[in-house]
Order: sequence, then structure tokens, then C-alpha cells
Amino acid sequence: MFIIKTQSSSKNATKYYTHRLVESKRDSMGKVYKQTILNLGSNYSVVEEEDWSILTDRIQNILIGQESLLPVEENIELEAQRIASIIIKRDGKAVDSNKELESNYQQVDVTTLRNSDVKTVGAEHLAFETAKKLNIPEILADCGLSKRDINSAFASIIGRLLSPGSEVSTSQYLKNNSALDEVISADFTQMHKERLYKISDVLLKHKNAIEDKLYNQEKSLFALKEVVTLYDLTNTYFEGESRANENAAFGRSKEKRTDCPLVTLALVLDGSGFPKKTHIFKGNISEATTLESMLNTLGSKEAIVVMDAGIATEDNIEWLNDNNYKYLVISRKRKQELPNIEGVIVKNEPNNKVTTFLLKNEKESELYCHSESMARRTTIMSGKYIERFTKELQKLSNGLARKGAIKNYDKINQKIGRLKEKYAKVALQFDIKVTADEKKEKATQLTWEHQPNKQPKEPGIYCIRTNQTELNNKEIWDTYRMLNDVEAAFRTLKTDLGLRPIYHQKTDRISGHIFISVLAYHILHTIRYQLLANNITDSWQTIQSKLSTHYRVTTTLKQKDNKTLHIRKSMQANPQQKTIYQACNIISVKPNTIITSY
Repeated sequence: MFIIKTQSSSKNATKYYTHRLVESKRDSMGKVYKQTILNLGSNYSVVEEEDWSILTDRIQNILIGQESLLPVEENIELEAQRIASIIIKRDGKAVDSNKELESNYQQVDVTTLRNSDVKTVGAEHLAFETAKKLNIPEILADCGLSKRDINSAFASIIGRLLSPGSEVSTSQYLKNNSALDEVISADFTQMHKERLYKISDVLLKHKNAIEDKLYNQEKSLFALKEVVTLYDLTNTYFEGESRANENAAFGRSKEKRTDCPLVTLALVLDGSGFPKKTHIFKGNISEATTLESMLNTLGSKEAIVVMDAGIATEDNIEWLNDNNYKYLVISRKRKQELPNIEGVIVKNEPNNKVTTFLLKNEKESELYCHSESMARRTTIMSGKYIERFTKELQKLSNGLARKGAIKNYDKINQKIGRLKEKYAKVALQFDIKVTADEKKEKATQLTWEHQPNKQPKEPGIYCIRTNQTELNNKEIWDTYRMLNDVEAAFRTLKTDLGLRPIYHQKTDRISGHIFISVLAYHILHTIRYQLLANNITDSWQTIQSKLSTHYRVTTTLKQKDNKTLHIRKSMQANPQQKTIYQACNIISVKPNTIITSY
């Protein structure tokens, strides 16, 4: 076994070198010829040419189950293991794991047993089988993607789902830790980040078609009814200046990362939490200005549009009414008091009771809600803000009598103004007075009085408004609570699916990165939807942890005839893993067993 380097020419007569792993064979006439074992490609430089003989010796040793007499360098060992793994899988006899096997007895030396090429297969299998349920292979094929592109898409999407990170970390995970390539019958042993970059560009070009077909399949698969449309926005930040991204802008960061440029993701979900549409806006976009453009992409007006107060401006409410949309939103009224009518309890738990009061007119219903849990949290937070605000005022007051501190009248007022902005939730409760000298140049005294009765509304109160006046208290409140699904989706995208931070700098690459996270979310939400239907409420991290011990392993033994037997097989699923597979209606047997003998 050895490596040869040969010169070839392309169609345009450009010359290049190819590298092949070959071995010498002798035909029936006794003539020696070279048989190619594996094409290593052009510009092969994983191992230096002077070490090729060491590499091929090590590959031969792995195939026949022998240890090297002398240790080899790490890069040579890794490459030898990679190439030997490819040969073992390719040359072996595949035995369908789903069929009942005929007996196959071999005499082996059990003392030579060893396991190698151990890779995770459980979460990979679950994710891929779920993707097939969603018709993702067919959807991508309909968009014109080749088989190789579809495999690359799965590498990117499922890689994001199982090991979120940069394209570099994803490619390393797929090569070194995951058996995803065996699950989908591909080869990721030489997966490069550039392949993931390119497929991101391809997927982004077909974004609208993919989203429409994917949601239609989800709607059909689970018989979803489009009763509610949930709409909200979030943003994520970049590492770097992102000057080449036209959507990058400084704005109000949800993660308080005011030092980084942002990009905004708008997400439309149905009432079951499945994404219907997404869109990328600039990082400083006003949430209220996005509603019309997003709803226009949906077409249908049958579902109730549910959104938070940030989007529910009076102009947007008027637009929804003018265009015959159904809506249910959080009121932006600052002064909110509970009506003097009989309340209806819609939630009664040991730690929280929610009482609602419904007012109706011809056009709109207003549901005033009082949450004991929210009231407690608000009171605690207000107390902390009041304490901090008071300390800041006291610091300014003490400075008026201290050398070197701020005493200028105008600057003191500016400082107070900034404090009011910082503690806006409690600042209205304070009556602050600054006394100045005759020339109004120097502040001589700072006094304040806390007046709790000035707070804009009683703690724990919020108001829901809707033009669906036929709904009762419980129906309105339950529909509003669906907004939690959007918030949960954003948390999942950010914490589980690598939405933040983003390291790309170009507009399309950033949009592609976000879209891949959204596609991964489709698979993840489908898995969780099925698990919840079977009363399995585990988080995605817990599901991954339970599946993490489901491996695919190559077992090697010496046979009595001095040959080496390699068996590539998936481990048997344990009870926890079987429960997950069964809940998702997936057969737990993994890719075919491969038996190779040398």
C-alpha cells in the first residue's frame, strides 16, 4: 500500500496533480498492476510527502488489527484512522439492521477485541427521521438542490441543532464526533467550513419557498388549525463591527449588549408554536413599523393576530381594523385600574391567582387582569429601584457640601434627568426640588419626597384588548398566554440553536446563519411537539443528554484464520432512548451493520 501522485489535465487544459492510495496486485498471468484503494484528491497535504510511507503502514496496521511498533505523530494517526474508517465502511458487507439476520458464526480470539471510531448516533437519528417526516429532503430537491447539496444542508441544519456554533466548530463536530454522515448515507470525513458557507447561501436563496412548504407539511402532519397567529421580534448581536452587513445597527439590545451592532428577527408562529414566516430587519427597527409588511406575507386573515404592547400602537390597531384583521393585543394604556365589576378567576394555583374583569363595547373587549405573582414581583423590583434611585439622589445631595463634587445648577438638573430615565419605572413617584443661589448658577440644596400614590398603575395589573367581542374571559386570557410560545421560541433559538452571537460580517451570511437556526428550530419543535403529546416534558438539553450514550462503534477481532474482522454497528438503545424514539414514532434501530474482513 502506497500513495502515488499523478498529473492530470482539466477540460480547459489546466494541469493539476491527483493523489491516490494504491496497492500492487498480480493478475492471473503474473503481471503486476496498481489498484486504486482510495482517491485522496488534488493537492493532498494532510500529511507531508516524506511521511506518506509511515501513513500507509499505519493504515495497513489498522485494517489488519495490529498496533504500530513505534508511535506515530498525532496528525498521521488521525489521518490513518480517517482513511481506514472509510475503507472499512466502503468495503464491508452491509447487513440490513431492520431484517432478521441469518446466523453467522466466526471463530475469533476474544482477547484481541477492541472498539474504535466511536461516534454519537442517537440524536442524529432522531433529528434526521424527524426531518424526513417534515419532507425536508423533497422540499430541498424541489428547490433544485442536488443530492450532495441536500446532504450539506442536513450537515448544516442538524449540526446547528446538535452542536450549535460556528461553521468551523460544526465541521469539526461532524468529522470527529457525529455519525450523521452514516445516518444519511453521506461522507463528512473531509467536511470543510466552506461547504457549510456555500450551502447557507443556497438555502437563503430559497428561503420563502422552503418556509411555505415546511409549514404546509407541518400543518398537514399534525392537522394544525390556523386559529391564532403569534407575532413578535427579537434581536441578536455580532462579534465585530459588521460593516459589510446592511442590517447591522446599534439599537436596544434584548441581551443588554449595547456595545455591539444588532440585527432583528421577526417571527410569526401559529397557535401550536410552528414557525410560519420569518424576516430580518435592521437592528434599530421600530417594532411597531414591521407589522403591516409581515402580515401582508401571510395572505389569510382568518387567524387572530396576537402581539405584545411594543407592536400594538394605536396606528397599528387602526390598520388592523381597516384591513379586517382579527387581533388580540396588550393595551398600551399607562393608567390601568380594575373595573368595579365581578371578576372571573382564570388561574388559581398555590403561587399565583389571576383574576380577570371584562368590559365590552360594540367594537372591542378589554380584559383587565390582576396577577398576584406579577404583583409580588413588581413590588419587589420597585422596592429595589426606589432604593437605588434614592441612593443616587442622596449622593448628589451630599456632593453639594463636598469639595470637588458637582454643584452647577444646570448640571445637577441634567444628572437628575438621566437618573429619571434610568429609573423611569419609579421616578414618577418622586417629587424632586433643586434650590439654587440668586444667579441660578450653583445648586444649594436638593430635596425629594416619595409619593407612592403617583405610580401609573397598581402592581400586577395588565389589560388585553381584542376586536373578537364574542370571546369570554378565559378564552381571551388563554389566547394571550400563547405569546409565551414566541418567547420560548426566541429563547430556544438563542440558547439551544446558536443564534447568538454571530461571527459573520456580510449581510447574506448573517441572514443565512439565522435561517439555518430557524430550520433547526422546525425540527426541534416537531420533536418536542410529539414528546409533549406523550407527556414527555424534558428540555432539549435533557433529550440530548439521554441520547448522547447511543453510539455507533467499530469492533475489531482477530479470526482463527489470522484475518481481522471489523464490525461497524450501532449500540442497542436503552429504555430511556427507546421511550423517546417511540414517542416520536421512530424505529430505534440505526444504520446497517457493516462487516469487513482483511
